[in-house]
Amino acid sequence: MKNIKTKLILSMLAASILAVNVNALNLSQAVDIALKNNHEVQAKNFDYLEAVENVKLNNSDLLPKIGLGFVYNNRDEVNVSQVDTDAAFKAEVSYNLFNGFKNISDRNSSRFLSQSSQYSLTALKQDIILNTKTAYINYLDKENALETYNSAYNLFQEQYIDSKNRYDQGLIAKNDLLQVQVNMSSAKQNVAKAKGDLKTAKNILSNILGGMDLSSENIEKLNNTTLKASDYNVKLLDNRSEIQALNMNLEAIKEQKKSIKSSFYPKVDASVSHNQYFEDISDYKDQNIATLSASWNLYNGGFDETKGNIYRTRYLKAKTQVEKTKLDIKLQYENAISNLEVAIENFTTASLSLTQAEENYQIVKNRFDEGVSTSTDLTDANYLLTQAKQGLNRAYFDKFLAVSTLDRIFEK
Repeated sequence: MKNIKTKLILSMLAASILAVNVNALNLSQAVDIALKNNHEVQAKNFDYLEAVENVKLNNSDLLPKIGLGFVYNNRDEVNVSQVDTDAAFKAEVSYNLFNGFKNISDRNSSRFLSQSSQYSLTALKQDIILNTKTAYINYLDKENALETYNSAYNLFQEQYIDSKNRYDQGLIAKNDLLQVQVNMSSAKQNVAKAKGDLKTAKNILSNILGGMDLSSENIEKLNNTTLKASDYNVKLLDNRSEIQALNMNLEAIKEQKKSIKSSFYPKVDASVSHNQYFEDISDYKDQNIATLSASWNLYNGGFDETKGNIYRTRYLKAKTQVEKTKLDIKLQYENAISNLEVAIENFTTASLSLTQAEENYQIVKNRFDEGVSTSTDLTDANYLLTQAKQGLNRAYFDKFLAVSTLDRIFEK
């Protein structure tokens, strides 16, 4: 019977551990879920797919066209060489021999726009990764804040119980007891606000994950890691997807300018058709027709010149955007490096501050128990301890945010 109970307990423990693992969500999983379910990524992916189809659309202009047709005529009045009724079936193959290189320019432009759309999609994914990491880190930060405020509230509760006993024994005045009670109520309010902040942080994370239900999920903690600035190569900043997208857009505008110039060239088309007439209602003979046509627009009211000026302006504007984006990215890098250095230094300082605050609280608590320190001294020590814990948490998560930002900048 004892063995059966032991096996039952072990199986229940194993099941509970398995359940915890199943419902656990780590940072890597959160990023994968966001990239899969995020609505912004899905919408941007459709833009990219549309750009790919536009490439196929422009490629079709370089291929011959094949068509079939049927014509039936019934005339109430006939002219010379006409009959009352006739019907014909027509099969035609046509091909543009020369169009001033317009088709080639349009095809190349669509290819560059497709590549630009792909780079934009990559950039958006990197933004989603950073936003997911930020929301994940922010949730853990709020979770730690709640633990800190709960700890402070519990200490105030203990202090209130001690102060109540001392007041009942006539050792302290009533205003001292009321002061502790007020501080305890204030700490309880901090707990309530921290719970609300945690709920909001979870909702933000859920939204980034495409509306994923996190009510039963256990958000895993982050391990303490450090990363030096030397791990990042500044030369790689020019490879950012945003810059590549703008460069591809520049190339697309160049091709669009070439496409406008095609209007200054003649256009040559060729076609071959077979016309088959129905003998029972038509007197015409079957025909094979080969056609070669050429046209040249000599003047169209200055439309082509104006259109060329518009694309020239677009090109200069896009070129300016490339240079501005490079400067913005460089500034992002410098700020992120500075933030990482500050976070690492703050974490070291905050760790020492927490050790000192814990020791200070214990000393004041012992002196309070001995009747040497007052309730105000213990309250101050509690506040200092809470601030030290919050400072350490903030520095801890700031370090992760700085590293995540650098990873975003270098698209790691």
